[in-house]
Amino acid sequence: MGIAAASSTRLAYVAETAPGVIPATPTFKTARYTSETIRLAKQTMQSDEITGNRNVTDIADVGRAVEGAINTEISYGTFDEWLAGLLAGDWNNDVLKNGNVDKTFAFEKTFATGAPGTFTRYRGCRFNTLDLTLAARQKVTGSWGIMGVGSPNPGIAIFDGATYGAQTTTPILNAATNVANLAVGGVPSPVKVNALSIRVTNNLYANEVLGAYEVDSHGLGLFVVTGTMTAFFESKDLYQAVLDHTDVSLAFTIGAAANSKYKIELPRMKLTDGGPTVGGNARSVMLEVPFQALYSAADLATMKITRAVA
Repeated sequence: MGIAAASSTRLAYVAETAPGVIPATPTFKTARYTSETIRLAKQTMQSDEITGNRNVTDIADVGRAVEGAINTEISYGTFDEWLAGLLAGDWNNDVLKNGNVDKTFAFEKTFATGAPGTFTRYRGCRFNTLDLTLAARQKVTGSWGIMGVGSPNPGIAIFDGATYGAQTTTPILNAATNVANLAVGGVPSPVKVNALSIRVTNNLYANEVLGAYEVDSHGLGLFVVTGTMTAFFESKDLYQAVLDHTDVSLAFTIGAAANSKYKIELPRMKLTDGGPTVGGNARSVMLEVPFQALYSAADLATMKITRAVA
């Protein structure tokens, strides 16, 4: 057997037939990613017995759960299924809104340790978080937080009848030539943004049952979207919106080709803090403005993503 090389490791995923149930003949899709930390987290507890000699008598193995993150460079059409899982919704006429649709996935890592390799699988995985990062003249990146119920022992063979689809080949997106029409609604003058980070979280929680070694299931908590916008100070308008605490909105498109773009919208949000700061000589005055999205009755959602945008 050989030492597994990271560049030869395959990460694949498939939608489950029911939470924690991998299809009998799964049609895996090969993921595009830059790194990952998915693992089976082992929960142990040290004995508190008093022995008179100050030594620990035992460590109990009390549970397992899947956790970790997948780090990616964003590309069009690659993560639509993940976005639907994250927003707990379905694409409807190329529009996705946050909802309450329960979606789980199984992930499989294939390590090249010599023929046939080593396979580790993770069941009942939900997308708990996404950290989307856009910075001027940089790649657009995402970090997807995963929570799952369990992982069987590693194997040395694929599932009977399993197939593996190829990775998508759409170009990775950048915040220089692939981001457009960024608008902060409710602010009179245009806002020039240097960096934008958006964090989406489902606030998943684990249901733990007596007599069960693995997590029984996960529940959906509040759907919360927060972020930070770093903008150039050109007028008082953005700062005034912070002080007034009025409703504003955020929208932008991202994509490399016509009809292969996303429009991301937070139709109602509050600017929760921020003000102009002087960082020193030879630099511009900036506003670092944190925000939180709120439910929009007009859109029936907190977050809205439209694909196939011209």
